[in-house]
Amino acid sequence: MKNIYYILILFLGLSFIGCEPMEDIHDDINDEIDGSGALADKSYTLTEDDYESLGSSFPNFNSEEDARTLIPDFLDAQYPFYGEGSSINVTFDIYDPIRVEDYEVTSDDYNEAGLDVDYFTGTSQIYDVLETVFPQADNGDYINLMYETVAEEIPYAITAEDFDLIGDNLGETYPDEASSAAQYSNFDRREDRDAYWSNDMILEAINVVLDDNFDDVTNQIYNVSYAVYDGSAGTESMTVQFNGNAYVAFGGTSYEVSAADFDEIGNEFAEEFPQPASSAAQYSNFERRDGNASAWTEAMILEAINFLLDSKFPDASEGTQFAVTYAVYTGAAGSEVINVVKVDGDYELDLNASVSTITTTEVFAFTNGSWGMPFTLAMEDYEALGQSYPNFSNEDQALYRIGIYLGMQFPYAEEGDITAVAYDLYSSGETSTEYVNYIFEDGEFSLIPSTRTSSLKFGLNDGLWVPDNTIRYSLTGDDYVTIATALEDTYPTPASSMLRYSNFDTRSDNDNYWSPDMILEAVNILLNDINPSAAVGQKYIVTYAVYNGSNTTNSLSVIKVEDGSWVLNE
Repeated sequence: MKNIYYILILFLGLSFIGCEPMEDIHDDINDEIDGSGALADKSYTLTEDDYESLGSSFPNFNSEEDARTLIPDFLDAQYPFYGEGSSINVTFDIYDPIRVEDYEVTSDDYNEAGLDVDYFTGTSQIYDVLETVFPQADNGDYINLMYETVAEEIPYAITAEDFDLIGDNLGETYPDEASSAAQYSNFDRREDRDAYWSNDMILEAINVVLDDNFDDVTNQIYNVSYAVYDGSAGTESMTVQFNGNAYVAFGGTSYEVSAADFDEIGNEFAEEFPQPASSAAQYSNFERRDGNASAWTEAMILEAINFLLDSKFPDASEGTQFAVTYAVYTGAAGSEVINVVKVDGDYELDLNASVSTITTTEVFAFTNGSWGMPFTLAMEDYEALGQSYPNFSNEDQALYRIGIYLGMQFPYAEEGDITAVAYDLYSSGETSTEYVNYIFEDGEFSLIPSTRTSSLKFGLNDGLWVPDNTIRYSLTGDDYVTIATALEDTYPTPASSMLRYSNFDTRSDNDNYWSPDMILEAVNILLNDINPSAAVGQKYIVTYAVYNGSNTTNSLSVIKVEDGSWVLNE
């Protein structure tokens, strides 16, 4: 009766104020009903002002738990007269920035990629491993990958400033020699002079220079060239490797096949291997895809390397070793290294050569269905973007300008294309690398926001707004290990598949099949592991990866019952 009374009063008011807009009248009616202890079942989306009233500096929450904690007080103030049993579904934003996951490639990962060594020799192999390890990757996912790769030789020429550094650092040990090096910017190689530099002394000097110019990366190789004087000016070089403590002399000569070399190979083998030779000359690489008409086999490559080394080093003696690096194409650009030794006038595979590998860490991003490296701004990009330094100091400015710049860099982008970007941001005296994703829509690149929209239903119980206790949980890589380990004796084949692919195979005609009952059993094991003290009545919506012919996800809603088990919450 009370609600009817308020409504009659409002409609009587309408007869005296005929010019009031109808929507204002509706608002007044709703306000009166809201204030009368009515039973509500409605939805509400938080505004920027609402977040501010909740004490947040940003129009979002840091987590769903923050939303559960703060929203009840907000609802109590917003709707003080709603009646017992009222329900409000609140929509809000949660700050969800890009998270770069660390992963170290294991021996098993190399093996599953078809490699018989525990290191990569080409970029395509890295992408193969990423696809295997992360079959459920989504657009915009980032992985900071640690792996072993062949240590490609870094060339370095000792400068006049380096010779000054040598003079300062070795002046006490070799006074005459160091003084001469600093004065003339060379090493005196005349053995009868006080300023003479032996090979061992030059190696000491190289240690001084490389230690000053490079990070000490174990197993990294450098080909260091330097000026010498032996009665006339000349140049020598020494190949060294960092062994974890110091730079030491390294065996075989490194050689990298250049574009001009590929042209020579193309000419030399035009009749013997017409299509492979033409491809090598045109693309400056060896085509390595099996079945391709332009493919180069290992034997063909060895023949090409023989030709090349004979032409470049005609006086090489018996036993001379080379580590030759060359570009390849396997569906993606990459490189390979072949170790050869001269035997009876020909170069053969050097089976005794030890490949030098280094530990490398790089960030990769999954976009548009495949793995790749994010578009990383270089010095010239910052200059084109109006920056004096290779970084930004204003995040908003960076994000705005990068979006415009991507349109210039990718003029043929298609609707829906996603581009991962890495840029440096200077703040509070420190520079950090930031990762962002852009999507090409309606003819321009737009930033994919770092927030996600979520919602929670709150009910008024005993005068308090109480959130639904459902916890939403997505399985991680460790969770699949927990389940597979617990069930490997019961379901050996499905558990083995889970350990390898981190998912549930739901193909009923496959030996790896996980039935609905088996999945519920797995969820029981997981929830009892991650939340053993959960109260009876606790609800979970568990999202997990599945493979049903393609990679996707499913969700299971469960509730804890009196006997301590988790059953379907239907």
